[in-house]
Amino acid sequence: MKRRVSVNRKIGINSGTAILIDSTYLLPVFGIEVIQISDEILLKLRRLALEKLITLYYSPVSFIEITAKIARETIKKGSGPDPSDIANTIRAIEETDYLKPIYPDAQAYALAYKMKLLGHRDMIDNILYATASTRGAIFITIDESFKNFVQHHRIKGARVLSHYEFIEELEA
Repeated sequence: MKRRVSVNRKIGINSGTAILIDSTYLLPVFGIEVIQISDEILLKLRRLALEKLITLYYSPVSFIEITAKIARETIKKGSGPDPSDIANTIRAIEETDYLKPIYPDAQAYALAYKMKLLGHRDMIDNILYATASTRGAIFITIDESFKNFVQHHRIKGARVLSHYEFIEELEA
């Protein structure tokens, strides 16, 4: 495997390619299975981050989307995790040794707003993509319709890749 190292002054990275993961990649930590994201993929991303080949970021904005999704499922099923379980899982993510938080700046909110005006309804995805864009990271998502939206509207900013595409590029 070739080692690619990039210097990203926007977020102070000096080792590894900056990757912002979509909220979907955090769902398994909350006990929600995502068929397209295997444990093998999650472990590979973790290993790459621990080896400093990539710098792996999550956005706390993702917790809004995740807790809403868990609440919807809990209401639908009539049972679900206790609020303390949610808090403990978020704390575990915040304390991990391989994931780092990244926050949207004013420019990211402006770009997310522009994307909403262009017709993309999921404001959390807009904010995540815009954060990756203004912070100089690659946005990893399994959402092909989002990727198509960015391409169709020729939105300048972060590269949008699936984890398959990213790993394939990294190993090339």
